[in-house]
Amino acid sequence: MSTGTGEAVVAGRVARAPRPSAAERLQRATAKLTLPVLLLLPALTIIVGLIGYPLVKTIWLSFTDTRLGDLINGTGTWVGLENYKEVFTDEQLRASLVNTVVFGTACVIGTMALGMAVALLLNQRLRFNWFFSLAVLLPWAVPALAASSIFKWLFDDRYGFVNWALVGLGFHHFRDFAWFADRNSAYVAMFVVVVWQSFPFIALSLLAGLQTIPKDTLDAASVDGANAMQRFRLVTLPLLRPILAVLVVFSTIWDFKIFDQVYVLAQGVPGRTADTAAVTGYREAFALGHFGVGAAIATVLFLVLLAFSIAYVKLIGKEARA
Repeated sequence: MSTGTGEAVVAGRVARAPRPSAAERLQRATAKLTLPVLLLLPALTIIVGLIGYPLVKTIWLSFTDTRLGDLINGTGTWVGLENYKEVFTDEQLRASLVNTVVFGTACVIGTMALGMAVALLLNQRLRFNWFFSLAVLLPWAVPALAASSIFKWLFDDRYGFVNWALVGLGFHHFRDFAWFADRNSAYVAMFVVVVWQSFPFIALSLLAGLQTIPKDTLDAASVDGANAMQRFRLVTLPLLRPILAVLVVFSTIWDFKIFDQVYVLAQGVPGRTADTAAVTGYREAFALGHFGVGAAIATVLFLVLLAFSIAYVKLIGKEARA
């Protein structure tokens, strides 16, 4: 007698159908995955070709002593970890990694703070908000190389607008001040450029998140006696946390690997002491022909960003589950 569920009643007991073999289970799983894999195959091929192969090639180069001729011929001398040893022992290469972490972190904080402030302002339903939203997009639309060249002129020591404005405000020691003759002042100028170009995406993304927060929730907090700062800290920020997590990861990746702004603005800094890892890797590989060292710098930067992204996403996930 059959129960209709793949079981048979034998002598008053239910006898279960035999379990499928491993080969049968594998065949069923393969049949279920065949169509999705076929649909994703074109995109996967493009991703592997554009991202996978260059990544693997870069990691391989980082373990070799490769010059331009070796790169063309596809050869290179295997040196193991020697390139990584040079990255962490050479004073200038090590300094570029430190510059990347410190300057990149400062840019992330500045970008997120300014982006949040602008998003809160645009969320106030002010008159001509559409105009302000359009104006916010303009810095993001300017190519990084062009923006860097413009700001290099703005920070010019003799004819720049920044020095002229600061002197007009009473800061007379900025007369003929050379911003790019010193590492610290050069970082101030580069910080302004990077944040100016990065905050529009953050601001508009956070604005979209702010507009999804129910007004009733904020009104209820006001009725309970919460002031504007308490509503922002206890209601708005927790509801924006998923968006903030993604934006912090994106901003960190972008700001840690900035190239154009540093390449253009830090050229006049003595000893290239303001260079970040991206610029140093480019100089080692394409200016000096040390492709192995350049690849090692790029790999270290990739691993740092990968570790940060994984750790931050896990931290946010734990907080969300709690």
